Amino acid sequence: MIRTVGFFREHSPQWGIEYKDSIRSFVRSTGETDENEIVAYLANGADIFSEMGAEIDVLSSDEFAIAGGASLKTDGEWVWRYDLPHYVSSYHLTLPEDFLRRIRKLDYTVPKLDEDTLFSILEEVTGIDFRQQ
Repeated sequence: MIRTVGFFREHSPQWGIEYKDSIRSFVRSTGETDENEIVAYLANGADIFSEMGAEIDVLSSDEFAIAGGASLKTDGEWVWRYDLPHYVSSYHLTLPEDFLRRIRKLDYTVPKLDEDTLFSILEEVTGIDFRQQ
């Protein structure tokens, strides 16, 4: 079962993914000691859906735009938004402990995933069979 991380109620909801938590409750003044490696892992996730346009940084007062922010990435077990690395590096967001354990266990390297696996993950998360489109 695929798990999601980084979907907050301040973002526009998509695909029926639950956006119940506020991003503000995950902001910290400092990050993990290995935050740079965690951010790189998030940035290097496998792309499973690309969203055109930009998302506004919901925590910024200057309306900083993040190109493709609502796009989706995965590592085969977790799915997150393209803008999650920005929020982790800028606001030191707390991530779930089991997700951090996975990232560290994989030595900050996202596994290679084949196309069928990527489509299966996208279908599970969104409930849409994209191969029939």
